[in-house]
Amino acid sequence: MDKQRMTFAADRRTVTEGDVVELTWDCTGSERTELTIDNGFRATQIPLEAVGTKRFRLNRSKGRTHLTIAATVEGKTYRKKIDVRVKKMPTVRAETIDHRGRKVGAVGQWWQGVVTKWHDLRTKLRMAMQALPERKQMAVKLLAIIGVAMMVSAFWPKAMGIGLMLVMVYLVVVLMRRN
Repeated sequence: MDKQRMTFAADRRTVTEGDVVELTWDCTGSERTELTIDNGFRATQIPLEAVGTKRFRLNRSKGRTHLTIAATVEGKTYRKKIDVRVKKMPTVRAETIDHRGRKVGAVGQWWQGVVTKWHDLRTKLRMAMQALPERKQMAVKLLAIIGVAMMVSAFWPKAMGIGLMLVMVYLVVVLMRRN
């Protein structure tokens, strides 16, 4: 066998990421046949039968995938190479639509994301609070009021007095509540 009698073919030379390519080869008389698939990121060697057909899905590629078949006959290796152009998968852009059926712009989408995350956080905090004993719930609420008052007082000093007033009002309400 020589390089001229060795056949190697692909059913197509241009594909989109994720498409399947069918390879056929005939290296009759070879002692060892191997396929190398090099997508630009890494090369993979696959042992093959001397004659055959196989399908491969070409996913990730740096634009061109090199398929090389190597057949060894009497210690001498013969190679044939096929280049397949792999185009990027087209990007699908989804549009967000509000409850009235109108498209939402970038700012509207951002705001919608903020509102959704806020509602999720609120729900998680409510569930966490319900799992706590009553005394710990009160301690968490007091810590939250004091923490907010301290942060705001860094910019507005009178906020500390207002925060302490809120803590006092909250404690009076808790004391007045009947159990």
